[in-house]
Amino acid sequence: MSQKPLLIVESPTKIKTIQQYLGTEYDVISCVGHVKDLPTNELGIDIDNNFKIKLTVLPDKKKFITDLRKKSKTADRVLIATDPDREGEAIAAHLAAEVPEEKLERVQFTEITKAGITEGIENIRQIDKDLVDAQAARRIIDRLVGYKVSPVLWATLQSNMKFVSTSLSAGRVQSAAVKIIVDRDRLRAKFQRSTYFDLKAALNKKEDAVSFNAALVRIDGVKIAASSDFDSETGELKNKNVLLLSESQADALVKELESGDWTVSTIKEKPRTSNPKPPFTTSTLQQEAARKLRISARQTMRTAQQLYENGFITYMRTDSTHLSEEAIAGSRQVIQDLYGDDYLPGKANRYTTKVRNAQEAHEAIRPAHRVFRRVEEVQKTLGDEASKLYDLIWKRTVASQMTPAKLKQTAVTIQNQKAEFRANGQVILFPGYMRVYVEGRDNPNKDLANKERILPAMVEGETLDCSTLESESHSTKPPARFTEASLVKALEENGIGRPSTFASILGTIVRRGYVDRNGGKLSPTFLGLAVTQLLENHFTNLVSKEFTAKMEDGLDEVSRGELEAVPFMTNFYRGGGRFAGLEKMLDEKVDIPAACTIAMPKEISESTEGRIGRFGPYLRRGNDTRSIPENIYMGDLTLETIEEIFTQKTKEDEPLGNDPESGEPVWIKKGPYGHYVQLGDSKTRKGIPKNYPLSDLDLDYGLQLLALPRTVGVHPKSGETITADYGRYGPYIKCGKQNATLRGPETPLDVSVEKSIELLANRNKRSSELRTLGDHPETGESLVVKDGRYGPYISDGKVNASLKGDLTPDNITLEQAVELMNQKRVAPKKKRTRKKKK
Repeated sequence: MSQKPLLIVESPTKIKTIQQYLGTEYDVISCVGHVKDLPTNELGIDIDNNFKIKLTVLPDKKKFITDLRKKSKTADRVLIATDPDREGEAIAAHLAAEVPEEKLERVQFTEITKAGITEGIENIRQIDKDLVDAQAARRIIDRLVGYKVSPVLWATLQSNMKFVSTSLSAGRVQSAAVKIIVDRDRLRAKFQRSTYFDLKAALNKKEDAVSFNAALVRIDGVKIAASSDFDSETGELKNKNVLLLSESQADALVKELESGDWTVSTIKEKPRTSNPKPPFTTSTLQQEAARKLRISARQTMRTAQQLYENGFITYMRTDSTHLSEEAIAGSRQVIQDLYGDDYLPGKANRYTTKVRNAQEAHEAIRPAHRVFRRVEEVQKTLGDEASKLYDLIWKRTVASQMTPAKLKQTAVTIQNQKAEFRANGQVILFPGYMRVYVEGRDNPNKDLANKERILPAMVEGETLDCSTLESESHSTKPPARFTEASLVKALEENGIGRPSTFASILGTIVRRGYVDRNGGKLSPTFLGLAVTQLLENHFTNLVSKEFTAKMEDGLDEVSRGELEAVPFMTNFYRGGGRFAGLEKMLDEKVDIPAACTIAMPKEISESTEGRIGRFGPYLRRGNDTRSIPENIYMGDLTLETIEEIFTQKTKEDEPLGNDPESGEPVWIKKGPYGHYVQLGDSKTRKGIPKNYPLSDLDLDYGLQLLALPRTVGVHPKSGETITADYGRYGPYIKCGKQNATLRGPETPLDVSVEKSIELLANRNKRSSELRTLGDHPETGESLVVKDGRYGPYISDGKVNASLKGDLTPDNITLEQAVELMNQKRVAPKKKRTRKKKK
């Protein structure tokens, strides 16, 4: 007897929504993303055998695969409905290998609605081999870069940098993204700051109290320098035919013009049309959500996934601006019902996609269904964050199908003796699409008012009154650091990555410690600089925007069936065609000092050097070495900032105070293993805990450190004294011949007798479990923090990895633990040398 069809989707959230429309006629199950991947404990690629890959079932998917095989035997049909992109097609191919071929059907849903599901099931197709090959090629290339280049970073930079607490890695896309951010800071450091002046007048018509502003634009017909006359990247004056006003010239001009007449010389009006923006692609949604809603790219994609899975929007990973006829009809109906015929164009607005390859998705992101759901429905189902994002998508979609806005711009020239001033105005004659949506703004109604600059009615030859005339100082500003939104835009413009990967790229480079987020800005760390410079010097292609764009173009060609995957990968690894060859680059000897050099301004490049050393970045001038403060980044190292660092007094310049018993001063000193406190010129000294901020260190705390070891109390059983101290490997407790590591919030200065007894009692429980962090996403094994003979480490039962840097059992995260375990798996095993018997 024939059983009902089996339908496989990626996300379990979709199951409930789909079964609402299909009822019990289908058995709907979820694979929850990828079911197979390259092994985690080996390269998994046979380079010499046409890059044949070794696919393994992910540990947490073994049960699913077993159940799938059983269900597919009894089902009359097996429909694979994974997402309609490269990754989804690869998942479909991996699932298909476990299903009887005669029962297999590939379907796709671009929206989780009744119409979308019905259309998908009625339009069965073959698995797209070209898309699968493109995904496999991308995965192979990324694995080769990660497995071949990352160990170079470990052996060169990481082994020489004690301040690094994360596992360094290189990536085809992430490294190019970091370079973009580093390059922006290089421009900032080299930027030539300039100051220029202009004049601003507050004018009004006779007997009219309402004033408007006019700015000086010319003197004796010569243009006054404005911000547009300076090069935005270098800060240099690019237009030599302008007058650069100094402060004294500007002040003198104010006095000269104060007694003059203000006469309207010309009035020019011109109409302007502003057209609506196209509906959202993945990248433009991420950019607008960052600007309007102040949420990250990762948050945007997570929320959009919820909206899609619950049937509120179409598929959210797309680089197409195309709208289906259903979407256009739905938008036009909304416009007619809510805004009237004046806002409805005679025919639909059509948009063309400007991204190189838009074949992976079929429609822009827009509200699902023929009749768009109301925001209130989303709020009730998914909450505030989802409803705000849906509202953004709803407005952008509807606005894209509305009439243009009509504006009138007015430019009024006012003459005072030899000086020419200009006032610009703008009024909105008809708001059109702006009634619903203004890009980068939150409130359309408020923004309509902000877009207007209303000037009073004037005639040529009319004399005006001036209430104030003053000079204004302006400074050129270096290129702004990237925000998440502007970086996403830069990545897309340079062809780096794909919209679906932008959120993960941002997360990776921040997590690796290559980039910091500060007030919404992305700043490259000195670690990120060192990694970038090493890759620039020895793996040029990996950080080249041109290379990364060529790589994406090649993968797109593979996905379209225009290029064979194997020759493409061979050229990438061996060299040929558009690629220099990774294999050749791996043979180069790495210049570590060059990678760790911080460029200095040319004025002091001979006297001052910047380096990234074992304990962090520093500046050196002769015998004077200064650490670069944590809040200073490469782009901040201007000549002025560097001089400030050298002139600032350090904690080492003055004592914390004097010891009341001996009268000796208490100093802060810096040694090869960090800072320490020292009593006078004696050898009485004690290391300062690594995580203790020096700015908080006072005399009282310094004296407490110098008084260590501290007597905690007496052990009730042995009668021996318990002491606490900081040692080479951190804080510890000692009782007789027994030592125990001190963990948690307690320190040697405040640990109690009771806590000490507990720690001493547990010291012999070698490899005792301290914390369970969660499951490894690739192996499925549980990762546990344990306390061993040589300190804390991570274990999955098979592989052990010691905690590094500032990581402790209390602050280590699951992601950091996964990095340590992956690094340990691929690290070469150390050869044990046996001593020869004499």
